[in-house]
Amino acid sequence: MRLEDLIGNPHSVRVSKIHRENRSAVTVVFQINKPYFAFAPGQFLMVWVPGIDEVPMSISLWEPPSVGVTVLPIGEATESLASLQPNDWIGIRGPFGTSFTLESQKALVVGGGVGMAPLKPLIYSLRKRHSGVTVLIAAKNEHELVFWEEFSKHSDRELIVSAATEDGSIGFKGLATEATREILNSNEFDSLYTCGPELMMYNLLNMIKGFRMTFQASLERVMKCGCGICGTCALDPTGSLVCLDGPVYSGESLLKISEFGKYHRNEMGVKKRF
Repeated sequence: MRLEDLIGNPHSVRVSKIHRENRSAVTVVFQINKPYFAFAPGQFLMVWVPGIDEVPMSISLWEPPSVGVTVLPIGEATESLASLQPNDWIGIRGPFGTSFTLESQKALVVGGGVGMAPLKPLIYSLRKRHSGVTVLIAAKNEHELVFWEEFSKHSDRELIVSAATEDGSIGFKGLATEATREILNSNEFDSLYTCGPELMMYNLLNMIKGFRMTFQASLERVMKCGCGICGTCALDPTGSLVCLDGPVYSGESLLKISEFGKYHRNEMGVKKRF
């Protein structure tokens, strides 16, 4: 393998558009005109903000040549990304990681906050396969919902969209897990796809143990290289690397990972409980 392929063929791109998704989150859109650039829902890019840092970002928009990442400003790098303007330059490498499998006839997709980012291309890919999709978009309040307006406009018999907010400002009042339980009690699905707070995903995995359905979740961890060199995203006790073996994991794989839903590690490798 060429070194360029291993590290994700780094190159610079110019921001073409900034789309605001809610009060805080924005989607940064840029153009990629590379014939080798292939993407599957769930994969991510390493995005470099000049002079700041490089961070992993899920691809949330895939309309070649337009590609986008959805950013919630929570740290120096993401705050800088969210403040970019059209014509600004950033660096990208990738795509990296595993993707969601699409073998589902009737899917339940649960996204918490900006965790909707990797789920957006998944939802559109499932619909292209004529799969029935029920989407639950969850957040603390209606102002933090991501892609709510977009998916509400596309809602039909085969794409059912609902919301859950902790304050009850729109949709179900309560946690995403509580809303999911209500949905499961009155519907049958063969798959559950999810991304969001890890405790939410951990509870969802435990919730469906009595159901005959597959489970796929996208995990977030500190990543410095994105290509399996640095080892900062290794999971206990298997040593699985999120950048290579993930970020998308099956339920069976997650049951073997003792840290799932319990703790993660910061940039220094120190355990931090969720």
